[in-house]
Amino acid sequence: MFQHIFKLSMCVLAISFGVEPALARENVPLRDIPLENLFVEVSEADSNFTIVDARMDETATAAVLFGLVGAAISSVAVASEDDEKADRLRETAESIDVAGVLLAGINATLGANERIDMAADKSEASHILVVELRNWGLLRRSQEDNDMRAFLNLTLKIFDENETLLWEKKRENAVGSFSAPLEEFTDEKFSEEIEALVRKTGQYVGYQIIYR
Repeated sequence: MFQHIFKLSMCVLAISFGVEPALARENVPLRDIPLENLFVEVSEADSNFTIVDARMDETATAAVLFGLVGAAISSVAVASEDDEKADRLRETAESIDVAGVLLAGINATLGANERIDMAADKSEASHILVVELRNWGLLRRSQEDNDMRAFLNLTLKIFDENETLLWEKKRENAVGSFSAPLEEFTDEKFSEEIEALVRKTGQYVGYQIIYR
């Protein structure tokens, strides 16, 4: 339990409403990376399905200061409450191939554009785009609105062929357009909304690389 809370507090969910998230780290301007042969991989090492509902009531300060909705350090009781709400959908969440859908969306977008050359194998790539899947699940719209919507939190990294990190973008966030009370997210509706958001996010990530 404490490890789960620490992980959430350190990752800090920052969901932006219509505002492009700031670059957390940028060693080389993305536009200056040639990407002669790009290979894409998605990492699930830090993937975490969660529901952010009760914890939303503890984020007033962050929301006011930054215009963002975040999951800050939560009490054990509040985090446990959200965990219990997530349990109903946990089995369904585990059945969704979030990484696979995301990777397919990115590769389809990049592969359809002549501006990017894609490597068939990682060993042949001049650069590697690593997409790290972080927190994802359902997020309450705001402190004043109890409706939930799908969300996804990523970190993007580009390495060269020597595995040197050239560029990093943290807090790449996306939220779904559909919102409803938590009880209306049946297994089917939950899967539908998550998969739709993941596909859309994959396309968006691809377009960022193409039009960098």
